[in-house]
Amino acid sequence: MIRTILFALLLLFLFDRCAQQVSPTGGKKDSIPPNLVESNPLNKTLNFKGKKVELFFDEYVVVDNINQKLVITPEADNPYSYKQNGMSVLLSFKNEFKDSTTFTLNFGDAIRDFAEKNPAKNLKIVFSTGSSLDSGRVYGTLKDMQTGRPLFDALVGLYNISDTLDITKQKPYYFSRTDSSGVFSIENIQTRAYKLIAIDDKNRNMLFNAKDERMGFLEESVTAGVDSVSYNISMFLSDNTPIKIQRTIPKVNNYSVVFNKPVERVNVTFMNKDTLPYLLEAGGSLKFFNVEPHPDSTLVKLTAIDSLGTSADFEQKIAFQQQRGKDRQRDAFSLTTLPEPNRPLENTFTYKLILNKPVRSLDDKNITLITDSLSHEPLSSFQWSWNANHNIATITAKSFAKDSIKWDIPKGTIVSVEGDTLPKTFLKHPVLNEEDYGIIKGRVVNPDTASNYIVELVDEQYKMVKVKEGTTYTFSQVPQGKYFLRVTVDRNRNHRWDTGDMSKNRQPEPILYLKDKIILKANFELNDINITINEKSK
Repeated sequence: MIRTILFALLLLFLFDRCAQQVSPTGGKKDSIPPNLVESNPLNKTLNFKGKKVELFFDEYVVVDNINQKLVITPEADNPYSYKQNGMSVLLSFKNEFKDSTTFTLNFGDAIRDFAEKNPAKNLKIVFSTGSSLDSGRVYGTLKDMQTGRPLFDALVGLYNISDTLDITKQKPYYFSRTDSSGVFSIENIQTRAYKLIAIDDKNRNMLFNAKDERMGFLEESVTAGVDSVSYNISMFLSDNTPIKIQRTIPKVNNYSVVFNKPVERVNVTFMNKDTLPYLLEAGGSLKFFNVEPHPDSTLVKLTAIDSLGTSADFEQKIAFQQQRGKDRQRDAFSLTTLPEPNRPLENTFTYKLILNKPVRSLDDKNITLITDSLSHEPLSSFQWSWNANHNIATITAKSFAKDSIKWDIPKGTIVSVEGDTLPKTFLKHPVLNEEDYGIIKGRVVNPDTASNYIVELVDEQYKMVKVKEGTTYTFSQVPQGKYFLRVTVDRNRNHRWDTGDMSKNRQPEPILYLKDKIILKANFELNDINITINEKSK
């Protein structure tokens, strides 16, 4: 009997333990931002004479770097302090606001919820110290010029018109940011003339960084509340900072002159009888190579030219480091090709061997094109030539291969100016099968005879696949896929797209996109894929 009672009590104990409720762990993450429920003054208050602004939210909030993120327009020289109190934030200003003026306090993402730090969205307060609110408005859309796509969260500003306007140092008088459709609207602004400028503002400091931020502008001034039009602005990269030598890197084997920005070309003039091999590397670095014999230093004159066509002249002394051992430490000698390895080739093709150093010698009798197990043709049997810096060999060749085209480059056949040799290299490409590809044909409609036209076929990542100049085009051997067609209006006929320069009030050359995406299937031909030039783009 006692054993039965003890067993029953044990079962009750275990059942009680199993039935206990435990609070669930984790839970859905709070992604809802704090909402403004009241403010003092109320939004759009008139005749405001106070020096305090208080915001009340529906949950506990924290303040994040408000001194940097809160933007007051028009810009007011009025210092303030802030106090965070649970579900409210109080701003106390030192002075009263300027009379008869409409002010906008835009908080950006400076106020966030306490739990998950979600920022309050579109948080701004508008009030007037006069008897009416300024009602001027400027609106429109932004798009990227190279892709035609709308830009999100770009800064669109209205600037006071001035001969000394410098957007790298001056913030806009009024501003707005674009939504996901690239749309902007600047409201409650004084009715007068402004300069309208848009910038990427990636670091959100409201200043233009020419090195990596896009910008766009209108040539003529705009008048808020008078011009009832939607402004369309195209954004582009335009680094108009002066070219400078940022630093030099002397080594035993080479000497690099590094510019502060990418340059398209550098003209080099040696000031004495000595000469040195050199080449311009990607990213704006001009490298000279140490070739014996040479003096302790070599004086050169450099003329660097950027993508805007701006040039700068420098005199530079090239002085290599002294060698401290028997062996030199060389950078690796490497090769790339165009087309890249494993890309299909036609039987008649143009090919480029691209070396990272100027070449001293190339044995074109021992570099061979292999078309089958028995056919080995030396490079010397084809037409080929060097570029000016002797690091790119362009080859025009013909093969009778059925399956693959191969280049055999034995060790020792290519030697750099530093004396090192390219290791044995074997390059292979399949022979292009026309049935695996398609054709796209079309023309430029309504062209301007004074301009040249650059027609590009680009993929879904906007990488250029094919290019043709003129008003008609045929793109053959195009892989199956989805594409866009864009046309650059080459107004100065220099065979490239030229960016704009706001300091000269010069817009970039227009780039137009075909509205519809092109879908191409293998072994198909698409005709009359035309793009029309409007009068404004001529």
